[in-house]
Amino acid sequence: MTETSILGQKVVLRDKRIEDGEDDHRWRSDQELAELDAAPRLRQPLADFLRDYANELKYPTPWVRRYGIDTLDGLHIGNCMVYDIDNFKGQCEVGILVGNRDYWGRGYGREAVQLLVAQCFKNAAMSRLYLHTLEWNARARRAFAMCGFKEVKPVRRAGYNFILMELTREDWETRQDGA
Repeated sequence: MTETSILGQKVVLRDKRIEDGEDDHRWRSDQELAELDAAPRLRQPLADFLRDYANELKYPTPWVRRYGIDTLDGLHIGNCMVYDIDNFKGQCEVGILVGNRDYWGRGYGREAVQLLVAQCFKNAAMSRLYLHTLEWNARARRAFAMCGFKEVKPVRRAGYNFILMELTREDWETRQDGA
């Protein structure tokens, strides 16, 4: 199978690799990153995590698509994903984590989201993308808005307050025409 590689000005989105496992374990074990993701901090030993990780890569879930985010020089700085893919409704949820703090606030995450959105609308026949971001995460909300996502409504899930945001194909195409 040919690896997916989506090239931007700052980042490359590419299929997840086993070599990403140690970074992913470190990032998911980080308390601050876990809070930004509204997830419990991972406490699983690295060896167990890598075993499970290898199985996820070998037997991917059909309604999930995971990508590594690399700098142009090949440094793995984060991950993004498309999940809850519903081909019947033409919609899916997107998510991103820039785990390497050296790349926060410098447009790397925003470009990764823009590339992911383009991939979904150009190559995956989606008509609507949506996401849930924590209500208090103003930086993420601004970044998603800069990518065209609109705030829809507050949502309470698993004890957290989120903002549901969405981007339709029509709105995305209008933005492309105006760019």
